[in-house]
Amino acid sequence: MRSQSIRPHLMLTLSVLLLLTTLMAGFSLFTLWQNQYLLDRVTETTLTDTQTALNLSEGVAQIAAMAPYTASSARPFQVQNEKAQLYARAKALRENAAKLTNPDYALELGKRYQEVENTLTKLMANVESELFIREDLMAQQFSLDELETYSFGKGFVDAFRKDPTRIQSGWIEQVMVSIEKAAVNNPTLSRSVSPVLATLSRSNEQINALRSENAFLLASIRAQSERMADYVTEIVQTHQNDVNEQQLLARKAINHVALLMAFILLSLTVGVFYLYRFNDRMAKDLQRVTDEMISLASGNTEHEPINIPRQDEIGKLASAFKAFQYNAIEKARVTGDLSRQKLLLETLFHDMQDGLSAFDKDNRLLVWNRKYVALLGINPQKLNEGMHIEDVQALITPSLLQSDQESLDEKETIAQRHMEPQVFERQFKDGRIVEYRSQPLPSGGFITLYRDLTESRQIDLKLRQAQKMETLGQLTGGIAHDFNNLLSALGGNLELLDMNAPLEGNNRTYLNRALSVTEKGTQLVDRLLAFSRRQPLHPEPVNLEQTLWELADLLEYTLDGTSRLSLDLSEHESWVYLDKSGLENALINMLLNANTAMPEGGIVTLSSRACQMLDGNQEAVLLEISDTGNGIAADVMTKVMEPFFTTKEKGQGSGLGLSMVYGFVEQSHGEIAISSRLGVGTQISIMFPLTQEKRSDNASELLPETVTRVGNRRVLLVDDDDDVSLPIKALLENDGAKVTVVHSASEALTTLQDISFDCVLSDINLGSKETGIWLRSKALNLFPDLHFVLMSGLPASQLSEQFGYQPDWPLITKPISYRQLHLSLFPTHSNS
Repeated sequence: MRSQSIRPHLMLTLSVLLLLTTLMAGFSLFTLWQNQYLLDRVTETTLTDTQTALNLSEGVAQIAAMAPYTASSARPFQVQNEKAQLYARAKALRENAAKLTNPDYALELGKRYQEVENTLTKLMANVESELFIREDLMAQQFSLDELETYSFGKGFVDAFRKDPTRIQSGWIEQVMVSIEKAAVNNPTLSRSVSPVLATLSRSNEQINALRSENAFLLASIRAQSERMADYVTEIVQTHQNDVNEQQLLARKAINHVALLMAFILLSLTVGVFYLYRFNDRMAKDLQRVTDEMISLASGNTEHEPINIPRQDEIGKLASAFKAFQYNAIEKARVTGDLSRQKLLLETLFHDMQDGLSAFDKDNRLLVWNRKYVALLGINPQKLNEGMHIEDVQALITPSLLQSDQESLDEKETIAQRHMEPQVFERQFKDGRIVEYRSQPLPSGGFITLYRDLTESRQIDLKLRQAQKMETLGQLTGGIAHDFNNLLSALGGNLELLDMNAPLEGNNRTYLNRALSVTEKGTQLVDRLLAFSRRQPLHPEPVNLEQTLWELADLLEYTLDGTSRLSLDLSEHESWVYLDKSGLENALINMLLNANTAMPEGGIVTLSSRACQMLDGNQEAVLLEISDTGNGIAADVMTKVMEPFFTTKEKGQGSGLGLSMVYGFVEQSHGEIAISSRLGVGTQISIMFPLTQEKRSDNASELLPETVTRVGNRRVLLVDDDDDVSLPIKALLENDGAKVTVVHSASEALTTLQDISFDCVLSDINLGSKETGIWLRSKALNLFPDLHFVLMSGLPASQLSEQFGYQPDWPLITKPISYRQLHLSLFPTHSNS
C-alpha cells in the first residue's frame, strides 16, 4: 500500500476552507461595499437634496411668514432690522440652493426662489416708500397746531400725530369742510392747514395703493412659498422613490449574497466536519502514541507495542515509537545497571575504609569522602568544594605531631604529587599513623588515598611478636620434649632408687633434693611451654572474684614489707573458663614484677569490673593489676612481652615472667594490654570472656592415694630411647608386670602378632614416619580390646597438630611418675 501523508490532506482541506472563507469574505465585502455605495449615494444626493429642498421650502415659508410683519412695520429702524433678517435668510437660502446636487432641481428651485426674492424686493421697496411718506407726513404735524384749538380738529390732530396713514379720507374731507366754515372767521387757518390736508389725502391714496400692492405681493409670496413647498414635496417624493428603488436593489443584492454565503457556509460546515473527523482520528492516534510515550517516560516498560494501521506520518511515528520503545527499554535497563553501579560506587566511595580526595590542577578540592575528614580530623563544616589545598592543610596541621610540621615542605610535596606518584606517612598527636598515596590525574591535579596504618602497624607488631613467639615456641617445644625425656629418665631412676634402696640420713636428703630438682625442672619446662603457648592447660569454670580473695594471702607474700596489696573487686560473680593454676602463676609473676618496680614500697591494686571484649560481641570481666612504681619507658614497652627480656640485673630474672603471662592469656582466649607512665606506675589490663558454666563444689573427684600390685600383667613398652624406656620398664616390673621393650612401631606390631599383651605403652615420636599414632591404629584394628596408652614429652595441642592425636585417647605426659604410670596402665587396680 502506497504511503500517504497527512500534509496533502490537511493542506487541501485548509485550502478549500480558506478559499470558501475568502469567497465568503469577498462577497460580504462586496455586498457591504455596494450597500455602502448606495447608502453614500442616498446620503450624498437624495437625502442631501431632500434636506436642502426642505430647508429652502421652510426658509421661503419663514420669509412668507415674516413678510407681512415687515410690511406692517411703522418705524424705519424696525423696517431696517426686519429687512436685514429677510435678506440674511434670503442669502442663506441662496447658498442652500447652490448645494443641490441635481442641477434640474437646483435650476427650478433657483427660479422659484428668485421669484420670491424679486417679490420680496418689491415688497421691501413699497414698505420703505410707505415709511418715507409717513415720515413726510409726520414732519408736517406741527402745521396742524392751530387746528388743535378747534373742537373738530383736536381729535384729528391727535390721530395725525399717532399715525397719519391711518386717517380715513372721509375724515379728511369732513375736516376740510369744517376748516372752510371756520375760515370765515379765521382766513389763515385754511391757508396753513389745507395744504397739509391735501398732502395727507394724496399720501393716503399712495399708501393705500402701496398697501394694496403689498397685499398682492404678500399673497404672491405665500403663493410662491406654497408652490415651492409643493415642488419640494415632489422632490422629496421623487427621492423617496429613488431610496425605495435603491433599497430594493440592495435587498436583491443581499439576497443573492445570502444565498451564495449560505452555500459557502454549508461548504465550510462540510469542510469543517471533514476536518474534525480527520483531526479527531489523527488526535486519537496521536493520543495513543503520546500516552505510550508518557507511560514510557514515567518508567513503565510493560506495555505492549502499539499498532496503528496508518500509512501517513502518524503511522511512521508509531513505527518509530516501537523502535524508540525498544531502545528506551534497553536504555532503562542500561540506566538501571548504571544507577546500581553508580549507587554501588557511591556507597563504596563513602563507606570505604580509606579516605579519598581529589584536587584539580589549581590545587582546589574537587571531591572527598566521609572517611577523609574522619582520618585527618577535619571539621566537615569547614570543608568546602573548591577550597585551596593550603587552606585544607591548615585544618589538618593542628592535629599533626610538631616534628612533622617542622620537617614537612608542603609546597614541594604538593608539586611532586602533580607530577608523579607519591607515598608518605603522617603521624598525628593521638598516635594515629596515616599513609598518603597520591596519583597524578591525566587532566591535571591528583587523587590521594588515605589509609589508617595505626591498626596495621599494631597488627604488624603483634605479627612480628607472634612470629618471634612461634619461632621461640618451636625452639622451646623441641627443648621441652628433650628435657621431658631427660627428666623422665632421671625421675624414673630416682623413684626406683627410692623404692628399692631405702635411704636414711643424708642419703635421704640427697634423694629428696634430687627429686625436688627434678620437679623444678618439670616446672621450668611448663614455664617454657607456657611461653610458647604449648603448655597443656586444664581449664574449668572459675569464680574470678572468689579465687582472687582466696589467693590474697599468697599474693601478699610475694610483696616485701614496704609494699601492700589492695583489692577492689566487683561485688558480682564473674565466672570465667581458665586454668586456675595458670591464673595463680600469672598473678604471682605480675606481682613480683610490680614489687621489683617499687624499691621504696608502694601499693599494688587488683580490681575487677564487667566489660565487653574488644570486638564488642561478648561480655567479659576486666582484671587490672596496677602499681605505683617507677613505670616503664616507652622504648621498653614494646619488648616487655618478649621472652628472656628483662630489665633486672644479671642473675635476678629469667625474662620469662610476662611472656608466660602473655601465653596464658592467649591460651585462655583473653586479651592483655599494658600502659605505663614513668614515675607514676604501670597498669596491666587483662580481659577474660565470661562463661555461663559454673563449677560445682562437689564435682571434683579425688585421685587415688594408693595403688596395688598388678600381678603378671603383660605390657609392651615402645620407645626409641633406652634412657627413658629402661626406668619405665623397671618401675613396671617392680609393680609385678611382665614388660617387653621394643624400639620401633614396626617391631612392636610384629611382636603383637606373635605374643599376647594386656596393654601397650608407646611413645608417639619414635624417630621415624611410623609413629605411635600409626602403631595404635594398626594394633587396635588387629586387637580391638587391647588397652593402648600413648606417652610424649610434647603438649597435647602440638601432638594434635603434628601427629593427629585425638584428645580422648589415653595419654601420659613426660616426665612419668610411678603413680601416674600405674593409674594410666592399670586403672582397675587403683584404690580410692
